[in-house]
Amino acid sequence: MSCGNHHATPCTEVLSLVYVYIDDEIDSVQHVEVTTHLEECGPCAEIVRVQRVIKARVKSSCERNEAPQSLRTSIVTSIRATYYRSE
Repeated sequence: MSCGNHHATPCTEVLSLVYVYIDDEIDSVQHVEVTTHLEECGPCAEIVRVQRVIKARVKSSCERNEAPQSLRTSIVTSIRATYYRSE
């Protein structure tokens, strides 16, 4: 995807970094590059905005539900069995 305008950091590169940017797991140099790009590129800024909304909605819907204790126990048991088999 490209907006058709020239940017120091191309749209395709910015869009490949959307999730690490939103999660603030991006290095400082790339953070500046992406932020600068988003300030001058409306289409990319809109994609980032939408992805932030989606992430926030998913997070808020997941916060209300906790896995049942039986599921937690089953997962831990499975992990332990796999771990001890591999030693």
